[in-house]
Amino acid sequence: MLVCGDFNSVPGSAPHALLAMGKIEPMHPDLALDPLGILRPHSKLAHQLPLVSAYSSLARVGVGLRLEQQKRRMDPSTNEPIFTNCTRDFIGTLDYIFYTADSLAVESLLELLDEDSLRKDTALPSPEWSSDHIALLAEFRCMPRLRR
Repeated sequence: MLVCGDFNSVPGSAPHALLAMGKIEPMHPDLALDPLGILRPHSKLAHQLPLVSAYSSLARVGVGLRLEQQKRRMDPSTNEPIFTNCTRDFIGTLDYIFYTADSLAVESLLELLDEDSLRKDTALPSPEWSSDHIALLAEFRCMPRLRR
């Protein structure tokens, strides 16, 4: 399974935690405001899918000049890109590619851009980049299914 998109949620937010960890801690600050009561009970904010962020795989692979360059574009505290959105007023990660790690393996990732190359035209979109989000792309290999 692939779950991809612009989630308008930064790493550490409740939506990101739900996807990446399978649950949201009951005391998460994002759950404090719930005027419609749709976020209760907390037990309904959980799943059992083995979802992993594709770009977090960069933290688990070996070394190499280009790889080290890409790792510098990752936030070591979240294992997500430092940014996927770069406007005049905001720079941060909003976009993700999650996959089920029990059935897929990351084969390759599109290189992340550096902030300096994006800021040469102030922000995104720009004459060179047509969106305010950078492109994320992953190629996957299907894992063999284990028979039970």
